[in-house]
Amino acid sequence: MNTKYLKNLFFISGLFMLFLGCQRDDICPEATQTTPMLVVRFYDAEERDNPARPTNLSIRSTVSDSTKTLYQRINQDSIAIPLRTNQNATSYTFTIFDSDSEEEDQEFTPNTDNLTFTYGSEEIYVNRACAYKVIYNSLKLTIEGGEDDQWIDSYIIEEPNIEDETQAHISIFF
Repeated sequence: MNTKYLKNLFFISGLFMLFLGCQRDDICPEATQTTPMLVVRFYDAEERDNPARPTNLSIRSTVSDSTKTLYQRINQDSIAIPLRTNQNATSYTFTIFDSDSEEEDQEFTPNTDNLTFTYGSEEIYVNRACAYKVIYNSLKLTIEGGEDDQWIDSYIIEEPNIEDETQAHISIFF
């Protein structure tokens, strides 16, 4: 046999083996449902069917001695916040900054409520690329007012099992 032919055959066989050994990357697609966040919807306490926007809402996580701001002075009628996956409770401070006057040069007074969400958690295998996701069950909420009166009037747990983010899990009335 011709040596040039053997070299070409060896080279082509090597390339063929190289391509057979490659696998597609294990990247979790964005469309795959992973650990869901808690969806909170806000409503007017007097007109309970009307979604409402808290004035300048700030939300901070309270973990140990540190705090992390999730939202800073937003005006939305619904939010999504993460729950801790390594514990069965997550605490946040919900602060609204109400205006003291109608003047253009107005001052804002903070009013803070401390919310503690307690729940059970369960790990579910998604696939090799995405690994596991956590779903939460038996959601409960405790609200404590800060130094001022509570700005949150009441709440309803709409869905105690958090498996996705397609609907509100908690409705808060203020």
